[in-house]
Amino acid sequence: MNTALKTKLTPFSDDRLPGLLEEIKALRPLLQKNAPEGEKQRSPTSEVQEQVFDKHGILNLLLPQRWGGSGMSPTGFSRVQQELAKGDMSVSWVNQIINGSTLLATRTSDAIQESIFGNGPSTVCSAYNPPGKAKEVEGGYTVSGSWPYSSGSRQAKWIMGGCLIADPSGPVVPGINMCFIPMDEVEIEDTWYVTGMQGTGSDTTVAKDVFLPQHMMVTMDKPVGTIDPSIKHFGAASDYLPVVPTVRCTGIAQLLGGAQYMLELVMRDAPKKPIVTTFFTKRIDSQVFVSDIGKVASQLDNAELLLFDAIGQLDRAASTATPMTQVEAARNRAQCAQVIQLIHGASEQLMFMAGSSAFMLNNPLQRYWRDLSMALRHVQNIPSLGYEIYGRDLLEVAPNISPPGAY
Repeated sequence: MNTALKTKLTPFSDDRLPGLLEEIKALRPLLQKNAPEGEKQRSPTSEVQEQVFDKHGILNLLLPQRWGGSGMSPTGFSRVQQELAKGDMSVSWVNQIINGSTLLATRTSDAIQESIFGNGPSTVCSAYNPPGKAKEVEGGYTVSGSWPYSSGSRQAKWIMGGCLIADPSGPVVPGINMCFIPMDEVEIEDTWYVTGMQGTGSDTTVAKDVFLPQHMMVTMDKPVGTIDPSIKHFGAASDYLPVVPTVRCTGIAQLLGGAQYMLELVMRDAPKKPIVTTFFTKRIDSQVFVSDIGKVASQLDNAELLLFDAIGQLDRAASTATPMTQVEAARNRAQCAQVIQLIHGASEQLMFMAGSSAFMLNNPLQRYWRDLSMALRHVQNIPSLGYEIYGRDLLEVAPNISPPGAY
C-alpha cells in the first residue's frame, strides 16, 4: 500500500459480475440475430440499444460509484467484454470504447466531472487524431475539428476530442489537449465504410466553431488521467488506474472472446462436416484436425492467462494506490503484444481448418474473422511497437519511441 495515501479508497465493486455474465450469455442469440443488420447499418441496432445497453446498464460499468456507475474492476469488466464479444464483436467494441472514454472523463478536474455527471451517469466517446483546432476567445475557446474513428458516437452524450490550441496564452506542453463537447453540438458524418467492425458506428464527428467553456479543455500540462488527490471528486480505486494500459487490456479481452467463439463454431461443425478431397467424412476422424484443435485451444488458453495476468497488474496498482513504473507499463504492453500474436495465430488457423465455406457471407465465422482482423491491428495492439518500447526501456535506449504516458 502507498503509505503516503491520505484519501480512503473506494474499492472496485464486482458485485454485479456473476449475474451480469449470465444475463449476457442469455443475450447471445439476440446479439447474433442483430449482428448482420448492425453490420449493414454500420451501427448497433435499436433492439441492441434498448435490450442490451439500456436495459442492462452496461455502458457505465467502469464509471465510479460516486457518479452512479458500477465501479467495476478492469478484470470484472474484461470478463463482461469477453462474453459480450461472443455475441457480437462490434457491440462489445462500442461498449468498451464508451466505458473507457467515460472512465477517462472521471480522471479530469472537478468542473469537468460535474459538467458531465452532475445530473447522473452519462456516456462519452473519444477520438484524438487528427486533432481539432481551438482558438482562445473570451471565456473559453472556439473549436473546429473532424475526428474519425469515433466509435460509439451514437451511444454517447459527449465526445472527448483531441485538440491543438492556436497561439496559446498559457504554457506550451508537447502533446494533444482534450476538449469535452456535448454530442448535440457536433455533427456525425457517415464515413465508416470498412471490412471489419462495421457495426461500431465509428464515423467522423465534426465540430464547427463550437464554443467551449475554458474549464472544458484539458491541457497537456495536466493531462487526462493525472492522479490528483487534491480535487474533490477523487477517491475511487479507478482514480489510480494507468489509463492507456487499462483501455488497451480491456479492449483485448473482447478480441479473446471473439476468437474463443470462433473455436466453438469450428468444434461444433467438426463431427458433421467432411474434409473435402480426403476420405474423412467427419473432421474429427482426422488426427491432424484433432491435433490442430488442441493447439488452437492451447493458444487461446495461454492468451487468456497472459491477458488476465496483465489486467490483474492494473487492478493491484489501482487498489493499492501504487502507480505502475515506466518499465512495468512497458512490460505490460509487451505482454499484451504476445496475447495479440496468440489470438491472431489462432484465428487464422481456425479459418484454414474451417475451409473456404467459412468465407460465405451467411457463415458467421467470416464476420468474427473480419472483426478480429481489423481490431487486432489497432495501433495499441501492434506487437512490434510493444516489443520495441519494452526493449528500449530495458536497455535504457533513449529516447523511446513513445512517451511513457502512452505505453
